[in-house]
Amino acid sequence: MAQLLKTDVEGRVVPLLSLSIWTAALSVVTLGFYRFWMKTRLRRHFWSAIRPDRTPLEYVGKGIEKFTGFLIALVILALLIGVVALILVYASFALFQEEYEAYIIAAVLAIPLMYFASYRAKRYVYARTRWRGIRFALEPAAGRYTLYAVGQLFLTLITMGFLWPRMTFKLEKFRTDRTFFGTQRLNQGGRWTGLIKPFLPVLISFWFILGAIVGAAWFAAGEESALSVWVGLVPLLSIVAIFGGLFFYTRYRVVALRYMANHKTAGGVGLISTASFPRILWLNFAGYILTNLFTTLASLAVAGVASGVLVLVFPGLRDFGLFATGAVSDGSGLGGDGMPSAEVGVFFAIFIYMSTLLFFSVFRQTFVLFPVWRHYAETLTLTGGEHLCEIAQRARDEAGEAEGMAEAFDLGAAI
Repeated sequence: MAQLLKTDVEGRVVPLLSLSIWTAALSVVTLGFYRFWMKTRLRRHFWSAIRPDRTPLEYVGKGIEKFTGFLIALVILALLIGVVALILVYASFALFQEEYEAYIIAAVLAIPLMYFASYRAKRYVYARTRWRGIRFALEPAAGRYTLYAVGQLFLTLITMGFLWPRMTFKLEKFRTDRTFFGTQRLNQGGRWTGLIKPFLPVLISFWFILGAIVGAAWFAAGEESALSVWVGLVPLLSIVAIFGGLFFYTRYRVVALRYMANHKTAGGVGLISTASFPRILWLNFAGYILTNLFTTLASLAVAGVASGVLVLVFPGLRDFGLFATGAVSDGSGLGGDGMPSAEVGVFFAIFIYMSTLLFFSVFRQTFVLFPVWRHYAETLTLTGGEHLCEIAQRARDEAGEAEGMAEAFDLGAAI
């Protein structure tokens, strides 16, 4: 009889929130420099909370690996994007006498880079993850994955989204079939057609909204009365698009994840997932409310402290811009102490904006990602536990550039 191994979660939100707040504060104070170490500490907290068969996962990555990988990727991307951008802008002006076409082409060219970066980020995370002392690994196939993913995306686009389930399944299978736990290769079973049924409501909603918009626009082009109908449809269609689309797509993601988890194997070891869509939906709804609330409070606190410090350091800013209106009364554009008021105001706005993004990311991890992780983990069971003793250790994968390119593209590499 197959041995079943339950998964427990020992972590709690309060310690994670405490860790998130002080590491985020350090990141803000250091102008983002500490965020690589912040992500490392948060990931270690996440990993150690997940305990299949009461044995915690381990994350052994280092902040310095992320930092150096980010610098390397930034230099490479700066050179690559800079050269490509100059070529595209020149060609756009030469052919179209405008630069907008260059921006569109550059955005399209960024898609393969994002697939490439996401695969390399996963490879680094797997290489730094252990369970029972045995390492995970992902084969170095970022280039092939990029070409494969772009091909799947093209097929999805030309079929107006119908082959989205196929893309979901094929990309997951590509990654899973190249994943190892120790010496044991993983395998993704099942068929992509098993995802068509849960995706149909998403597809029908998309087609309905697209058809309604195109139809209303077509009628509006010919009649004034139809134009009023078009204008009246916009708010309704927007509500349907946002709430209906989020509802059905969230359901599809949960069902797809559950389906693919139930068809994953590693030799004689398998998985059973009983993740609940209503539970996931509630965790996301409540989590984002708390995330926005705490983000607002934290941003206001940082703005208050930062404005107070600026006024103390540069008294002439007391009457300028964000603080009032009289610092440039002499027409010089300088504060009372000779400090350029406009530049300080711009720096202040950028600082608050970046702080808000950072806080949102941190609180989202605390109130959304961690509860969702906990639910997925608690509803996951390993089968064939007796076969784990057959799996041996594997050599360490350096994955030298860490998640540098994913960090540069901001692809959610935090967790």
